[in-house]
Amino acid sequence: MPTIRNALVLALSLMAVACATTSMPPATATEGDPERDRRAILAMAGEYEVHFRFDETVALQPGYKRQEPHLTGGHEFVEVLEDSPRRIVLQHVLVDGSGHVTKHWRQDWEYEQTRYWGYAGDYAWEVRRAGPEQARGRWLQTVWQVDDSPRYAALGRWTHQDGVSSWASDRTWRPLPRREHTTRGDYDVLDTWNRQTLTPAGWVHEQDSLKLDRKAEGGPRALVRERGLNTYTRVQGYDFGPGREYWRKTRAYWAAVRSVWAELLARYPRVALREEVDGTPHYMAVMAQANDLANRPLSDEQRRAAVREALEPYLVLGKP
Repeated sequence: MPTIRNALVLALSLMAVACATTSMPPATATEGDPERDRRAILAMAGEYEVHFRFDETVALQPGYKRQEPHLTGGHEFVEVLEDSPRRIVLQHVLVDGSGHVTKHWRQDWEYEQTRYWGYAGDYAWEVRRAGPEQARGRWLQTVWQVDDSPRYAALGRWTHQDGVSSWASDRTWRPLPRREHTTRGDYDVLDTWNRQTLTPAGWVHEQDSLKLDRKAEGGPRALVRERGLNTYTRVQGYDFGPGREYWRKTRAYWAAVRSVWAELLARYPRVALREEVDGTPHYMAVMAQANDLANRPLSDEQRRAAVREALEPYLVLGKP
């Protein structure tokens, strides 16, 4: 019965094609599109209501007691400081309901960057290098602390699949967050994976971290897993005037700070900071100087000289 046999073969062939078609997603341009990546990065600029939540989720050592969730929030604007085909710089500024202003974190984005700074523990940062293949099609995100000192850097890739733009990083070390800097002594490094995703309302920053005690007896150990979720929801009508005025007065000073750090990080293979000198944290020394010099008619080189003077007591340069 060749007719029946042929019909059966044809039916099985069609079923195989249908299964293959439904199991494989359609080919789409989800990565390797630097211009689309750039648009996603720039979309994070704007004015937001922000909520920061950090939850310890899984205890990983005997007897460890998970801490209560840490919840904060406020309002923040994100301003574009630099915008070129291979580099974008975004500055965050917080403004609370009383009009108090905090210069917040900064994120730099560099396309296919092969040289960057990684946190090495002990409040020190060292040069890291990625091969061209490792960096191809990927963006380096470098995050800076409130005083523009280093915090962490990681390579990652933007994808634009299923109508969602999202960047996911490699795992990377970072120092303790300010929220636990003076209250915790049982761990000394966060080992973190990051994801930043655009949403219809703004964007979110997810962080999946291990709190590591590198100096534990018997070798490093992870104490607990922590989940961070920072949400940025676009807002209208909030008075960001105090923050805009602060940034107008101090932006030349902060440009000098960025310039000095760029010099240091280009010159030395390792840079460490003393966290305090005579009871004053490094970030307070620089932020106080920003206010002191805000209205003084200084040249760019005079500002850079002032920054170097403020940083000098805190810096430990070169090899350990």
